[in-house]
Parts: sequence; C-alpha cells; structure tokens
Amino acid sequence: TLRTLDSQIPDSERFKFARPFTPTCPSCKKPYCFDGIARQKSPGIESGLACTHCGHLPTIGFLANQLTLLIRSLIREYYAFVMQCDEPSCALKTRVLTVSGSRCLRPQCSGRLNEIFSDKLLYHQMQYFAALMNIERSAARLECTASEVKILRDKHIEYFKRLAMIVDMHLSVSAR
Repeated sequence: TLRTLDSQIPDSERFKFARPFTPTCPSCKKPYCFDGIARQKSPGIESGLACTHCGHLPTIGFLANQLTLLIRSLIREYYAFVMQCDEPSCALKTRVLTVSGSRCLRPQCSGRLNEIFSDKLLYHQMQYFAALMNIERSAARLECTASEVKILRDKHIEYFKRLAMIVDMHLSVSAR
C-alpha cells in the first residue's frame, strides 16, 4: 500500500494524538494549556506563555522544568513497553511478550498485541513540542502572519530558546 510521507501530513492530523503541554501555574496552582509562541485571543493573538486563568508569567526555569519532566515521563511510558490486545472483547494489557510473536496471551483469543505508546507516537509528540516553538507553524495554526507571531516570540526570546533547546536535546539523542 502507498502511504503519505509524514512531512506532507498537515500538523492537525499529525499531532492529533499528541498530549498538550499543560504546566501548572505557580501563582494560581491550576494547570493551563501551553499553546506555544501565541494563542488565539478575541481580537487577535496573545503570548502563549502566560497562565490562561490568572495571566501570571512563570519563570523560564519553571517552564523548562515542567517540560523536561513531561518529556521524561513520556520516554518512561515508551520504555514501559505496554502492549494491548486489538480484540475489543479482550483488550488485555500486558508487558509480557509470547514466544509466538504478537499473539494475545489469553487462551481462545485471536487478537494481536500492539504497542500502546510506540516510537512513532513518541517521535510525533516530540515534534509537536518543537512545533510549538516554530513561528511559521504557529502562524499557520492561528491563521495570522508570521510577523505577528515573531513580535510575540521576540518579547520572550529567552523562554523560547530554552524550551526549544530542551526539545532539540531530546530529539537529537533519540530521533526516529
């Protein structure tokens, strides 16, 4: 079968299973969705760094730590190697492989075991984090000009450099 190259798939489709980066605000203690460089606001766009509940801007170190912890938990989830049976009536979850390949461990089940969190999902998750720091992708997602997004990025350039460095460091170590 012919498949589309990952580079030709739109971000909305490629990242539909990606988990959002939701740091907890140090001021109001509520988690908020980090939308990258910019996010939609009623008349235009605003910086995606500040808390959506109280407007507090966390420190660079705080956001960097939250992102690092999230990435490490995702990598840990990948290395847990949990498999799930694709038979709906079974849905067995296990970390044990059989000698007969990917056959389900339950007797009388004809299902196959598949990874819950594959290397491809982990790679797409890391690409999603990288896309949050990208001007062109943010502009396309928000349907605005790249110069508007660049202005917001330049106001907090140190934040985005540090967060992008963290993502790039993990991608360079174990990229697909």
